[in-house]
Amino acid sequence: MEALPSFLGHKDVVVDVPGLGKVTMDLAFGGLWNAIVAAEKVDLKLEPENGKKIAKLGEMIKVSCQEQHPVEHPTMSYPGPDILVFTGPPRSGSGASATNTVVMSNGQLDWNRPDTFTAMLDRSPCGSGTAAVMAAREARGSLKLGEEFLHDSILGTRFRGRLLRETMVGGQRAVVPEVSGRAWVTSVSDQIVEADDPLPLGFTVGDIWC
Repeated sequence: MEALPSFLGHKDVVVDVPGLGKVTMDLAFGGLWNAIVAAEKVDLKLEPENGKKIAKLGEMIKVSCQEQHPVEHPTMSYPGPDILVFTGPPRSGSGASATNTVVMSNGQLDWNRPDTFTAMLDRSPCGSGTAAVMAAREARGSLKLGEEFLHDSILGTRFRGRLLRETMVGGQRAVVPEVSGRAWVTSVSDQIVEADDPLPLGFTVGDIWC
């Protein structure tokens, strides 16, 4: 699938994260604004058993960036960053170009309440994240137009990417990415709503399942 024109907006941005210190990142647009951080810079290994720590640190870094270095798209009223991408080297023998983990908000972080330092991890390498990482790599000279980019998630699920051509977004040089992946049917079911159901649209109560 051809994605929105993508570009590296700011490179080597330094953000001071409470309790963590200074973190260097790139800010790239790939359909969403992505803060891209090398996992090794914050002593993280992109493994499922580290999921809780990855989510916590990712959300802290992203919110710090939103507060200290907000960004705007050059032609749309669209601020960021929206998500954070931790990047890492490919796993041995995987044949991938890189590994990543994408951190997405699931609430509002309050610096006075450590219990709000939470987030969600994408089970896929993320289309926007893959586009942004490819654009950042191309801008830095480590990925060429037309070169295949294999992006593995924390679970080993894979997207294939390629930069098709150059373009412009406002006065910003950009590239047009193509991203593809696979999906599988997991179920086919009928949903029934009875006439006297008091909660026909479902419900959400934080941390309670019944």
